Amino acid sequence: MSSADPGRPKVHRLDRLLHPQSIAVVGATDRPGSYAANTIENLQRAGFAGRLVGVHPNRARALGLPCQPSLAQVGTVDAVVIATPAGTVAQVIAEAAALECGGCIVYAAGFAEAGRIDLQDALADAAAGMPIIGPNGNGVVAVGPRAPMWGDAVRLPSQPGSIGLITQSGNVGVIALGHRGAEGLHTVVSTGNCANVDPPEVLEHLARQPGIAAVALYVETDGDGRHWCQALAACAEVGVHLVVLKAGRSDRGAAVGQAHTAAIVGDHGVFAAMITEAGGVMVEETWQLLETARALAAGRRDGRGAAIVTCSGADAAIGADLAADLDVRLTDLGEHTLSRLRDALPEGATAANPLDHTAMLWADEPALAQVTEVIASDPLVGHLLYIQDEPEGLTADAAQEWLITREGALIGARRAGQLPMLVATTPGQAPAGAVAGLGNSLRAIRALQQPAPDPQRLRQICDAAGSFRPAGRPDLDEHRAKQLAARHGIAVPDGDSATNANDAVRIAEGLGWPVVLKALGPAFAHKSEMGAVVVGLDTSAQVHTVAERLLRMAPQVLVERQIPAGVEVLIAARRAGVIPTLTVGLGGIWTESLRDLAVVPLPATSARIRTALAGLAAAPVLTGARGQASVDLEALCLLAQRIGDLLLAEQLTLVEANPVILGPSSAVAVDLLIHSS
Repeated sequence: MSSADPGRPKVHRLDRLLHPQSIAVVGATDRPGSYAANTIENLQRAGFAGRLVGVHPNRARALGLPCQPSLAQVGTVDAVVIATPAGTVAQVIAEAAALECGGCIVYAAGFAEAGRIDLQDALADAAAGMPIIGPNGNGVVAVGPRAPMWGDAVRLPSQPGSIGLITQSGNVGVIALGHRGAEGLHTVVSTGNCANVDPPEVLEHLARQPGIAAVALYVETDGDGRHWCQALAACAEVGVHLVVLKAGRSDRGAAVGQAHTAAIVGDHGVFAAMITEAGGVMVEETWQLLETARALAAGRRDGRGAAIVTCSGADAAIGADLAADLDVRLTDLGEHTLSRLRDALPEGATAANPLDHTAMLWADEPALAQVTEVIASDPLVGHLLYIQDEPEGLTADAAQEWLITREGALIGARRAGQLPMLVATTPGQAPAGAVAGLGNSLRAIRALQQPAPDPQRLRQICDAAGSFRPAGRPDLDEHRAKQLAARHGIAVPDGDSATNANDAVRIAEGLGWPVVLKALGPAFAHKSEMGAVVVGLDTSAQVHTVAERLLRMAPQVLVERQIPAGVEVLIAARRAGVIPTLTVGLGGIWTESLRDLAVVPLPATSARIRTALAGLAAAPVLTGARGQASVDLEALCLLAQRIGDLLLAEQLTLVEANPVILGPSSAVAVDLLIHSS
């Protein structure tokens, strides 16, 4: 992790470093298994056609590669691969910067990750604006220019694919390059400690490269929200798809005071909300990362439903179940399509979606092409998946039958103008060009069924992430917090504060019955657990007695009109994690029990919030399911928008309303917590 200022402007030009025509390997050696030797052998084996030279003070050659005693004697090159110990790196980088080289790749560990922030700062300072990949990384693999500047042995595919991989773990890069012969990969960048080039900067560069359709990211640290949103906007502009594996999904505890929201959402939830806003897919395992990227790269955005075709009844059933689990829309085939299918299918096959065409059509290319052409021609089908695993050890004749079967299915889909997706259900049994894992393909289809992300919206989030200037004022008690909220149009109960029981009675009588009394003070963030709130008071005598008790706990009490019972909702805007976000979900006792929350990057309009609420499992509670009275969704969304706007406008770190009580025509923030710092 870099100690450099995360707010620095992005000025690095990565073109020469990631697409080199000349490379110097500093620390060149023929010692087997060393990063330097592996790099030289990788480049030689890949057929790198540009200038390649070694640097070593005491060697004339390394693995047949000519060496010079210093970088100065090599002169200017596009990429300097530094395979020397940590203590020597800054000096080499300074020399490369003076020569105006295109950038450096640093393999060595022993920098900030080992507590040597001084060494990492020296490295960053020596760069003088030149890009550095690393330290503590595995390097860069650029398939197009045949430039595997990589510390472990690697073999490149014959042609570049359309997938970029950015990883803060070198091992994830090693796995990716070894997975299925690196099929589909275009560029791999192991960013390591991100001394002066971070994953968002690499992402923005890759998004603008010809041939990149999808980028997979393995991320361990949040990074800077402005950088991320800038890069995500660049991806949205050109239609590059994203899949992200983010380490740290477990709860990290509350980040701001005693707020519920931070503990429930966590920094990972905020990061995921940002990626989701950009149309990206979040996954949980390395295999999912690589194969979902393959699926995204093979697909295209289309809001219509999907069709699944297979030769297995089990695959058809599992596909239907997974589609439901992952919220993938499957097309209800039209009657005209079903009628044509019945004519094309063998006896015993059922025209449906998903479709099991049965083994009766095995290796019958014309018949299979007709079946898939019929389905793919349905005007409501936007994506067609054909499922076929190919077991290992098939004889040549059997392998040919499997090939004919899937090719027939794919030919028919293409004739109908579809871009079919070939899918295998089991790792290790995916034919060339197939996506391994039905879940991986369906996650991708789910993303491709959504509207394209809005670059302007992502830039608004970028501005919100970068606009924070701490207010520098003490946290507000609940009464003052509600006064501030009311000035921003947020509905709160009528009420006032009192320092003695007689004043509390006077306020209560003016409000009308029943009323609520609360102890006021910074120690009472969660009043219910402390006995610091009493509801349902409907006589002056009750108010006097309760006020006297609460005033022994706190210097003031808050007297408020009691809001009629309704659906309780949590709404919280907070500035924690990578960007500011708004969280909405069922409140009260259900908040922590269900963890059913919509997390929306700020700023958020009422319409955007309403869309997010539709995805909650609890959405039917808000819309009057099973005979229950519906609540005022418009009032809820507007109140949520205003809470988010309050956070941004007043430069706050937290605004949490829990609960907000919803009625048929109202939404009122009953409890309100505000933190300024």
